[in-house]
Amino acid sequence: DSSEFGQHLSLDPDVSPSVPDFRHVNPMLIGPSADLLTFYADLWLAIKQGALVHSGDHVYVRHGTPSSWADGTRTLIGQDSIDFDITLSVVNPDTGTAKLLVRHLPPSKPQIPIPAKWMEAPVADTANNWIQVSKTDSGRYLGEVGKETFDVEITVNLADGKMISATMDNPVSVSSRECIDEALTHCSEAERYQIRRQIELRSLP
Repeated sequence: DSSEFGQHLSLDPDVSPSVPDFRHVNPMLIGPSADLLTFYADLWLAIKQGALVHSGDHVYVRHGTPSSWADGTRTLIGQDSIDFDITLSVVNPDTGTAKLLVRHLPPSKPQIPIPAKWMEAPVADTANNWIQVSKTDSGRYLGEVGKETFDVEITVNLADGKMISATMDNPVSVSSRECIDEALTHCSEAERYQIRRQIELRSLP
């Protein structure tokens, strides 16, 4: 039952964003909740920098600490590890708006757990920074690993700092195997594919 689930979001520089407890949340709400948190966390992080004032100002924030979307029931492991490349793309006094580009990039040394040897091989052109291990309907385990990036664009109101709109382009290059054991050691041949999510958020009058 998710009827009492609430998500707390803030742009207060003194209040760090936090991931909701997904263990008792309907799985259908996990993705939208995580995406909404991403938009707010990106804007919060940009505000914290204090160095983004003029169009073209740029800062790279090394982070790497994994974030998790695992619910412990269906999704046993779900983590990514990213750094932030933040650019103040446009400051427009005429419209009273500013636009941010926040790129989520793999760190040089991602901090995700790697439970099986086959997951160590890079799927793309960087070390793997995304992993998911989930139970299947047949009682097996699906292990997925790969490279994830995000390009997030956020338009804000210069007068009050509120978010006007935001978009997210989130591709993941994946190598996956279906396994009969939770340790992911007895598995099928690897399959390669790409997951791509594109999200748009707009404020209403």
